[in-house]
Amino acid sequence: MKVFITGATGFVGRYIVNKLLREKTVYIVAPTRNINKAKKLFNEKNIKFLHFQEDLEHLVKKERPDVIINLLGILIENRRKGISFEKIHYEYTKRLVEGAISSKVSKFLQMSALGVSTDAESRYYKTKALAEETVINSGLNHSIFRPSIILGKGQKLFEDLKKLSKISPFFLAPRGKVQPIHIYDVRDIFVKNVFEDFENKIWNLCGEKIVSYKELFEFSLKYIGINRKVIQVPNWFFIPFLPIFELLPNPPITKEQYLMLKKDNVCNGNNKITKKVLGKLRNPFDI
Repeated sequence: MKVFITGATGFVGRYIVNKLLREKTVYIVAPTRNINKAKKLFNEKNIKFLHFQEDLEHLVKKERPDVIINLLGILIENRRKGISFEKIHYEYTKRLVEGAISSKVSKFLQMSALGVSTDAESRYYKTKALAEETVINSGLNHSIFRPSIILGKGQKLFEDLKKLSKISPFFLAPRGKVQPIHIYDVRDIFVKNVFEDFENKIWNLCGEKIVSYKELFEFSLKYIGINRKVIQVPNWFFIPFLPIFELLPNPPITKEQYLMLKKDNVCNGNNKITKKVLGKLRNPFDI
């Protein structure tokens, strides 16, 4: 089985690829912008790295995979480099889908996000929703995954907090709730969908526990061994600072993320099928 996977070197991608490589029947094709970095991450025979190019449709047609896993996604745009939500989430998905249709790919697995909607104020959510529609309307056999925050070794949140701790004596947490899921559960549900067909096409991925952002930050700081006080503030508190934060290369919060905070990022019980298929959900705070 040939699996074409975008975002293979990312946080989620590394876990999925490493598990798939344990399967002797799987051969992986991974387009990447840094092949040398990718080779250091995956020192395996059953993987082929391609130079990432925007003509993803051409790459798919050339490789003719059995399964496509699309993990491409960004949280922060870089307009100067042409990196936007519209391009990464929607346009790239569209090109992959077009290649998949032409190549008669048997299955298309799409990483989305919990809370997506074409009516959302957040362009992050809106472009993720448009990408979902593209996959759904393609006629391809597909599965779509909507996770809350994913916790595990390599989560960018930990690194971001570590950097901010060097200049901040405390942390401010917005109001709101999340329902974290363990990276191993995300990995396993993707891999199960590679090999099996399920009636469920949309998977809401959440763990068993709902926590506040304050609790999430406190856990994360403890995990990385940093002692800082976390203070919860009303979300409107961040509004005056957003234009300033947008000028930073790695802003603590962006306008898009502020808009995403308007709704809790929880499953509201809609993760029962995921739990049933996996058998048991891991504790995402045990990493």
